[in-house]
Amino acid sequence: MSQAVFGVPIKRLKGTTVSMSTTAAHLAIPAGYNQIRHSAQMPYRLGLAPRLSKVFYYDDTDGSYTDYTTQAIDGSSSTHVPLDAMPTADFLYLGLETMTRGFYFDIGTNPNDQNRTLDVEYSYDASNGRYIKLTGTVSGALTVGETVTGQTSATTATLVYGPAGSTYIVVKDADGTFLIGEDVDGASQTCDDLTAIAAEPAGTPYFTDVTGDSDGTDSTGTLAVDGLYSFTLPTSLVATVYGVSGLHWIRFAPSGSLGTTVDINEIIPACSDTDYGYFDAGETYQYSFNNQKVGAIETDMVAGSAILEVTFIQY
Repeated sequence: MSQAVFGVPIKRLKGTTVSMSTTAAHLAIPAGYNQIRHSAQMPYRLGLAPRLSKVFYYDDTDGSYTDYTTQAIDGSSSTHVPLDAMPTADFLYLGLETMTRGFYFDIGTNPNDQNRTLDVEYSYDASNGRYIKLTGTVSGALTVGETVTGQTSATTATLVYGPAGSTYIVVKDADGTFLIGEDVDGASQTCDDLTAIAAEPAGTPYFTDVTGDSDGTDSTGTLAVDGLYSFTLPTSLVATVYGVSGLHWIRFAPSGSLGTTVDINEIIPACSDTDYGYFDAGETYQYSFNNQKVGAIETDMVAGSAILEVTFIQY
């Protein structure tokens, strides 16, 4: 006697709609869902965007990190990422499985009311455990990749990091041993009178500015309205932030203190590019995705406007 064979049962369905136009729209995928079904009555385009895996707020006053991942991705207006009076020395760290070209910010009931900009950076390098931190008197401009030479030891290394105003530089691929008290000189940057030499822990990230910034949240100041903060897709290396390794990291700080109360309801990564897939009018599409790597959809239209009907499926 034959027996019925059943597939994996569906645990939950969640439906929503997206108003599409020639301007890209962004929708976060609810946590735990692993299949999507969508359709529209006009042709449209759609892409899958990276998952936002971690969100940390770094407080420079005490060196602490606060985890706001849930608040950033739960899609609820009753929870938010607080950036109240965020100063220039604090950072919001955003960790992803794969790199993005920007983030869509859903601003809460308390937008930023100060005329500020964002300094957005990405992790361009990370220590393999053999990078060296040289502390001394730093002068000159950072030129990543230049050769620096110990004036006593004759040791050479490649410059990795040395931000303006810092008291140290970080180098890699040293061919010898640097000496306390010596000067380490490069063509553009020097670190003189070394007072300390230390290994950088594996995974330590080094950040530099993104390029091609365009702030869609700006309205007499950043983070004032809902919008996409986009930039040129950077070439990033995975790094470790607050003990979380294996992610690509973006961080930002404001150019001056933000408003007294600033709420970010949701942070949605954008696709790595705008080469979305094409979908036909009147057809229903259903497929699975890796919810450890995919966390949002981005959609637009070549012309016109339409409503995208979306159902997320959890097995």
